[in-house]
Amino acid sequence: MDFLFHDLPGSKLCPFDIILLVMYALTCLGIGLYASRRKTHSDFMIAGRKIGIIGFVTSVVASYIGGAALVAYTAYVYRFGISAIAVFVGTAIGFIVFIPYALKLRKFSGEREFYTLSDWFNFKLGKTVGLTSAVILMLVYSGMLLNQFIAGSSILANISGWSYETGLLISSSIIASYLLAGGFRSVIRTDIFQYMVIFVMMILLGIVMMGDKRSFAIELVDFTRMDPGMTIAFTAFGVLIIFQSAEYWQRVYGAKSDRVVKSGLIGSAIFTVLTGIAITMVGLSAHVHLQGIEAKDAFAEGLTLLMPDKFLGAALILIFAAIMSSADTQIFVLASSVAVDWVDKLSGKKSDSKRRMQITRLGIVGFTGLSFLGAWFLRDLVAVIIFITGVGFTIIPAAVASFHWKITSRAAMASFISGSAYVFILLGIALFQPDPFEFFKNKADLAILSIVISTIFLILFQVFRKKQAN
Repeated sequence: MDFLFHDLPGSKLCPFDIILLVMYALTCLGIGLYASRRKTHSDFMIAGRKIGIIGFVTSVVASYIGGAALVAYTAYVYRFGISAIAVFVGTAIGFIVFIPYALKLRKFSGEREFYTLSDWFNFKLGKTVGLTSAVILMLVYSGMLLNQFIAGSSILANISGWSYETGLLISSSIIASYLLAGGFRSVIRTDIFQYMVIFVMMILLGIVMMGDKRSFAIELVDFTRMDPGMTIAFTAFGVLIIFQSAEYWQRVYGAKSDRVVKSGLIGSAIFTVLTGIAITMVGLSAHVHLQGIEAKDAFAEGLTLLMPDKFLGAALILIFAAIMSSADTQIFVLASSVAVDWVDKLSGKKSDSKRRMQITRLGIVGFTGLSFLGAWFLRDLVAVIIFITGVGFTIIPAAVASFHWKITSRAAMASFISGSAYVFILLGIALFQPDPFEFFKNKADLAILSIVISTIFLILFQVFRKKQAN
């Protein structure tokens, strides 16, 4: 049986590693097919609005810890050190802050049959604002999905010895298959399994670090190196990102009860921090011991430092789970948005459940294919993340304000347009630089200032409207 543990020609993997990966992929497909049995149209679109606390917590955290998160956050840790752990702390705080908003959302979502974040804007501020938010979110989530495929395929290629294209083809094929079968119900069921895999792998990493690597791990954790300014910035980023993340709104819509929403968000906060600590340790290992590598390679290189060769197959399964748990969510956010926010709103009439499900399935195929092609040709992850974060943050001021004040649709539109225009102006400036990607990556703080621009225009147009009314 020794042949099972000898590396295959031209690969860093042995037959046993391949067996583990095949078993993992088949399990995901099996869960997706099982989720498709005896399903209603509501099950496909919003999991029948019956998500329990385990499904809620695992799905929220699994969708947060994706391939792009592994690459982007470890890249931040590699560049800025332990201060970057504040992103996870900020996100945990964001989940807690989001609880009263989520409870209000769930109340209306059942009465009005909400499926997407833009449904809220359509309800509060009218069809035009709803459609505009859908355009912005489609751009953001298309970029996020592209990031998952770029990041995941890059890590797989780095660790396994496979080509980038092979990792891309395998991951996208598996995701599309189980999503087509079970829809949102598949997303929730596979997320439970995938986060269990991620959590077990994190425990394994912890055991390794507390054993042979204990002194190595202690050396990494030095809180005296934290930069106060960067820590505050990362915390604020983590809190704010919740309010523009359509996948969390969908989980709230699909929750079985208010108790699931409240307890689920508290549980998500706890597990986000725990998972974030493990990811931070991987990034710190590269930050301290591997100076001079590309920041985007920090996760793969750091994991290689920490994990013994015999656990390589387990590490690859962790990566697959992270990629698919976020990518399936983002594909479904995009596909359901086409069915609900675009076809229904533009046609002026509500589709029946069967047609909505068919359109969503077509969207799953379309967005998976487009992201596959995009990831094949575009491979600069960090620049894409900065761009979509800047655009996505334009949603936040109007989203938060709509819960507290009676804002006008004109003010919301001004907020969306001004913030998006600002990011596109930055992009235009970048295109005239010798290295556009590097320019955009080095100006990340400027891109995120879109939230300030959006807030200013929201206030100005709201005050101007009030003065006109008086």
